[in-house]
Amino acid sequence: MTNIKDVAKLAGVSITTVSMVLNNTENKISEPTRKKVLEAAQRLNYNANSYAKALASKKSNIIMTVVPDLSNPFFSELVKELSQFAEKSSYFLYIHNTNNKKIEREEFLSLLTNNFFAASLVVDRNVNTLDEKDIENHKIIFLDEVDFNNRNTQIVTGNNEMGGYIGMEYLIKRGFRNIGILIGPRSTANSSRRLSGAIKAAMNYDIYIDQKNIIHGDYSYEEGYKAAKLFAKRNVDAIFSFADMSSYGLLNYFAESNIKIPEDISVISYDNLFLNKIVTPKLTSIDQNLRQIAEKSIEVADQLIKNNKSPEKILIEPRIIEAESVGFKK
Repeated sequence: MTNIKDVAKLAGVSITTVSMVLNNTENKISEPTRKKVLEAAQRLNYNANSYAKALASKKSNIIMTVVPDLSNPFFSELVKELSQFAEKSSYFLYIHNTNNKKIEREEFLSLLTNNFFAASLVVDRNVNTLDEKDIENHKIIFLDEVDFNNRNTQIVTGNNEMGGYIGMEYLIKRGFRNIGILIGPRSTANSSRRLSGAIKAAMNYDIYIDQKNIIHGDYSYEEGYKAAKLFAKRNVDAIFSFADMSSYGLLNYFAESNIKIPEDISVISYDNLFLNKIVTPKLTSIDQNLRQIAEKSIEVADQLIKNNKSPEKILIEPRIIEAESVGFKK
């Protein structure tokens, strides 16, 4: 593997000179010498270590992404898309997995300042103790609706209220009236907005949603499985689940209980994860368009890094991907 010594040897200069040229830290080096170093580095296909550059200049091309659980397919799919767009824009993506643990402000700021990240993308609702100055100074962009009402916060996320509306409308237009809703944690803004959209659609179509048919979960398989038991007792004829991971729990319980989907009960879900093509029946789900969210997030990060300015809020329009889990009310 090529190192800085190889570049220095080929260019016929010292290692210090190579370091100063590549890091652009010395303007007294002659142009012929600078040219020799750059040509040698190019011939050897040598790229100076990004972290070493950061240490020298207190700047970097590293963007940190904070996620709560990489084992969750939603976050792994998003990270995959982010890494592709980061690479296209000459950034390196560093993944920080919190393992669903809350990070206190001091701990998070220490992580940021000690590693010279150029910007940070936060997709973890546990990171919620930062103030406006922290967000501005460290170029933090939220990919979830944390601090949604803070006008100085950069946010790139799906339009959750629209997603809630089109999901409920889809069920209503297929004849369903006794509808159950499996929502996320009470403190989660994206769940609240999806619920707001769903209730708005129900009101517009003059459909009553019984409060007892709205069940709080945590977007997990286990909570979906538990909720399925309650929905079965309530005899709902359709369920709007706010996360595919929870929907997999619903599907498994109903399969074990010999409740057929969509013949006995219909399920519309949210996220459109790749697993939806594997599970049986295949889930009809609302696609947040993670690819576009990732692309716009890197664009916003790039603008903040280069110009310290960017749009404050970008909402990506969702769409319904039809599959097998929603039928028609008989």
